[in-house]
Amino acid sequence: MKRLVLILLLAVPAMAARADFNDGVVAYLTGEYDKAYATMRSLADTADHSYAQYYLGMMYLNGQGTEQSYAEAAKWFRKAAEHRVSQAQYKLGLLYTNGQGLPRDFEQAFAWYSVGAAHKHQKSMEAVSGAREQLSPEELKEADKLAAKYVKDYGPKDDVPQDQAKTIDPE
Repeated sequence: MKRLVLILLLAVPAMAARADFNDGVVAYLTGEYDKAYATMRSLADTADHSYAQYYLGMMYLNGQGTEQSYAEAAKWFRKAAEHRVSQAQYKLGLLYTNGQGLPRDFEQAFAWYSVGAAHKHQKSMEAVSGAREQLSPEELKEADKLAAKYVKDYGPKDDVPQDQAKTIDPE
């Protein structure tokens, strides 16, 4: 009996986080950005919720529920990207490509696009070649090394399904 109670006590916060996240997504999709921001911020800060971090990045990128800030968008996309969220890896690559909130850096862009491509993220796979064209042969050699490290650290894992936990991409 004690084990059952313990299991239930451990499961309740996870179920609450999932319900809160779903509520945040619905709020986002219906344009209730203040509510979505509050929900996602809470989950991102307290539960280290990777998809809440991604949505925060989107809200900072677009100025939805908060003031637009490319630097804050980059911060949240990086957190989500390091948790293997391929959409965030792509968005982080875009910010590096455009020099928004981060210094323009085609090597970093190439590396993050490569990680997203390793997850079979379509836009990342398409962006890799464009980033490659911006690099000299020497830069490409360094970018390949960086991409290999990032794919090892943040790419697909054997114990994580290739399609990850899907969410509606708010692009």
